[in-house]
Amino acid sequence: MQLNNAPSTPRQSLFVERLSHHATMVASTRDRYATDTHVHDCDMLFVPLAGRFSVGDAQGEAQRLGPGHFVWFAAGSAHSTTTLTSGQTHIAVYVDPALWATALQAQGVSGPPQGMRAGSTALRALSQRMFESAKTGAGENYALCGALVMEAARLSGNPLSDGDPSSALLVAELLAEAIESDLAEPLSLEAFAQQHRLSRRQVERIFRAKYGVSPLAWLQRRRLERAAYLLAHTRESVLSIALQVGWESGSYLSRMLEKTWAKTATQIRASGPGSSLYSVIPPST
Repeated sequence: MQLNNAPSTPRQSLFVERLSHHATMVASTRDRYATDTHVHDCDMLFVPLAGRFSVGDAQGEAQRLGPGHFVWFAAGSAHSTTTLTSGQTHIAVYVDPALWATALQAQGVSGPPQGMRAGSTALRALSQRMFESAKTGAGENYALCGALVMEAARLSGNPLSDGDPSSALLVAELLAEAIESDLAEPLSLEAFAQQHRLSRRQVERIFRAKYGVSPLAWLQRRRLERAAYLLAHTRESVLSIALQVGWESGSYLSRMLEKTWAKTATQIRASGPGSSLYSVIPPST
């Protein structure tokens, strides 16, 4: 959906005078967040981190938006935003139009239509870091702000998204990313489901539809691959490796290795780093 240009009547929100570094960020966790139809005197990037939103344009058309997507509004374009869930977290980056034009040019993007697009791992990581910085009162990080603007400009070369960002692809990928970020952590589907305003059963069904296995089976497989990698690439003990991937005993790891690959820890270690089977997931840095 392409968002239409605004008429001159909506309330105007002024930000340009605040843009001493050509971009500024506002973070919000306000319950039941909602705005009336308004325009800005600068460009705006709206990046959800949790919850679901309805984003409307000047013609009254609305599109659903959630984590994994972002929307760009050009200066002077009317829009409104309403949460569809009881809780939400988002950041809004207000950008001097000249900086946004420069960012688009640097990324080789010419005349992109405004609207919603799929984000990226980099955009999500940058927006999360910016939100954490705001939450701790550390102040604005203009380097992060600039990096997010450049990444959003790059993504603006992609087609507009018409899909509902609560689709199986997005939710499943976000959960897989969360699992692999720290394999030693217990799997908390309840917390993940609550963060994304879904039920645990919905999350499990969505994940299985995408990957063909349950989230727990995915976690166990990734733990096993990480353990095999560590056995082949380090001299750490079986117990130490088991603990690193979230298992409490070396004997359990040994049983899982034999059950999955019919190999002992000693045999996997003897195979060395050259085996492609054991180089799937390197250790976290």
